[in-house]
Amino acid sequence: MTTNEPDHNPNPQKAGQTETPESPTPLKTGRPNRDTLEPARWTIRGIETDTRLTIEKAAERSGKTLGQFFNTELREAAVNVLKKGNQPPARPEDLVGDLVEKLKTELQASQATELQSIRDAIERRPASLREWLFGKR
Repeated sequence: MTTNEPDHNPNPQKAGQTETPESPTPLKTGRPNRDTLEPARWTIRGIETDTRLTIEKAAERSGKTLGQFFNTELREAAVNVLKKGNQPPARPEDLVGDLVEKLKTELQASQATELQSIRDAIERRPASLREWLFGKR
C-alpha cells in the first residue's frame, strides 16, 4: 500500500458512531417522514385505565367510534368549560363544601321550626294540674 492510495475501508466511520464496526451507533434522525395524508394519530399519556374503559363503553353505547365520540362529546364538554371561563367542571370532591353548607342551613331551619313548635306548646300548657284536669274556669 502506498501513501497516495485512498483508504478503501468497507465500514467507514460516520459522525456519532463508535470506532468498532461490530457495534456502530446509529445516527439519530428524529421522527420519520410521513408517507400518507392520513391525520397523525394521537397518543394521550396519563389516562387511567378506568377512564379509558369508561370512554370506550360510552362510545360503544352511543354507536360511535372513539374518534367520533371525542369529536362530539369531548368537544361539547370542552366548549362548556370554555363558556364558564377558567372554572373547571365540578368534581364530587369539589362539591363537598357546598353540600355541607346546604345541609347546615337546612338543619338550622329544621331546628328553628322545631324550637318554635316547642315554645308554642309551652305557652299553651296549663298553669296548674287543676287547670290541666278540669280546664280553665
